[in-house]
Amino acid sequence: MPGFVLDAYAARSCAVKTHNLFDPRAHPAAPAVDPSVAESFDDGPSHADRVIAAILAAARRSGRPRVVDLRDGVREPWAEREAACRAAMLGGADVIIHGIVPLDLAGHRSGRADLWVRGADTADGRPGYHPVEIKAHRVQELRRSGRDHTFTVPVSDLASPSPQHSRPADSRAIRVASREGDLLQVAHYWRLLESAGFAAAGRPLGGVIGTDDVPGHGIAISWVDLAEPMVRTFSRRSAEGWTRRSVLERYDHEHDFRVRVALVARQQGGADAPEPLVLPIVNKECPRCDWWETCRPRLDDHDLSLKIDKSPLDIREISVLRRLGINTIDDLAVIDLAELMPRYLPEVQHRPGADRRLELAAHRARLMAAGQSLERITTGPIVVPRADLEIDLDIENAEDDRVYLWGFLVTDTASGERYYRHFSAFADLDDDGEDRLAVEAMAWLLGMAEGPRSVRVYHYSAYEVTRLGRLAERSGDPVLARAHAYAASHFVDLFTTVREHWFGIHGLGLKVVAHDGAGFSWRDDDPGGLNSQAWFDEAVHADDTAEREASRSRVLEYNEDDVRATAALREWLASA
Repeated sequence: MPGFVLDAYAARSCAVKTHNLFDPRAHPAAPAVDPSVAESFDDGPSHADRVIAAILAAARRSGRPRVVDLRDGVREPWAEREAACRAAMLGGADVIIHGIVPLDLAGHRSGRADLWVRGADTADGRPGYHPVEIKAHRVQELRRSGRDHTFTVPVSDLASPSPQHSRPADSRAIRVASREGDLLQVAHYWRLLESAGFAAAGRPLGGVIGTDDVPGHGIAISWVDLAEPMVRTFSRRSAEGWTRRSVLERYDHEHDFRVRVALVARQQGGADAPEPLVLPIVNKECPRCDWWETCRPRLDDHDLSLKIDKSPLDIREISVLRRLGINTIDDLAVIDLAELMPRYLPEVQHRPGADRRLELAAHRARLMAAGQSLERITTGPIVVPRADLEIDLDIENAEDDRVYLWGFLVTDTASGERYYRHFSAFADLDDDGEDRLAVEAMAWLLGMAEGPRSVRVYHYSAYEVTRLGRLAERSGDPVLARAHAYAASHFVDLFTTVREHWFGIHGLGLKVVAHDGAGFSWRDDDPGGLNSQAWFDEAVHADDTAEREASRSRVLEYNEDDVRATAALREWLASA
């Protein structure tokens, strides 16, 4: 049987993907897409292009770093691309863009890092390198005393990318838990460098360039010591049930497991084929996975991972429950948790709060089994502050996070009159444009509050107030400052009230609670914040005038329905 290789995304992705890829009986519904392409959904290529452009610009200005750009060779035969990268490494380039290193056939690895950055020479005197990935999200967080994951973060400027030129970032830490996939990917490339003989001497460092604006550096390379224990994982030998392992240890475990998965998958359909090592478990990758149509028929309609989509249990948690005979929401709904916990908890100590996570899942399972979507968890009347003028507020932001629409529903409780008012700018906004629109909206709102009648402003979640505060701080505008101060005493967050009194199988988002509780329906067939961003983009950039106007109307109707939903929700709460 010929050899095979796994790319850098295998260890960080669902192991069932690996099985399906090598199972001769499995065929994706659509041609498999390079996982790196999926990052384009998150504006990945644009960020990568900007980073690479900055590195090239620095090289043109000063002659350093010495960069070899191999992007133009993407359509060349593999052997030629590999030879070009090897020549660049042997030549001691400071940065190599999109270089292909030799396949690691013994280790079943292939891959191409975004950048190879020169470090210390290897033991035999050849130039040594570190892998660097470019990601369109933040990879750092503020260091907080007493918290986990407060490891030192060395950073290098793009103009001096080598880790030998790095300096510790002040009060910063790597987001280990939420960016573990990035780190596993870099570890894969490090193992490739070792196989090729180009891994830099010293500590195994891998770099990630996120969107973080690092104080004193701007966009920079965050270096991670891949041998430092920093990833919390399950441990049967530890008294606590968990331990910290290095990124390389974590990667080696995940990669080796997928190698075994692939070996078993390749035997499927043959005589005496072993049972697959993995079975489908719904996870965050599934919605845009090419293998979903292959996996879905293998799941029970009441499968735990399929039905519980709010605070879902992770792959290990689901796997442990399956081993204990709990496969569906019907199984979990009737289980005695007190009896289950001693058998379950020792196997899931990789996650803090595993007992509470299971309790919430069981609560949702019981409601689903009973056909309920919402459950009142308190008794007695629900107090919602009222006023003469009641104003429901909702804002919309574009994909670049600019607030382009402030929508209000005004209700005169004495006369029963109700009308929608909005302040919008269907255009690409800069800071000044976003600030002017907010000032216009808040000046109107403060004007409504100046009369003798009482006023309350209702919103769902803290986002509107938080965003108003950020705009006030950034702009220094006195109107926004007054509005933010006014919000402290006159704005009412209905989400806080809902969370105090209700539990929902699909969470407590406005779309869920207003529909299932208050019986409100949106006019649009597919309402949602991400969809509204696409409609805004069409309203601003579509070539056809009629299409732009239709998209503009769709956004305004959606926003109006959001504030009407908030009004319906508070009326329902008051009558509950």
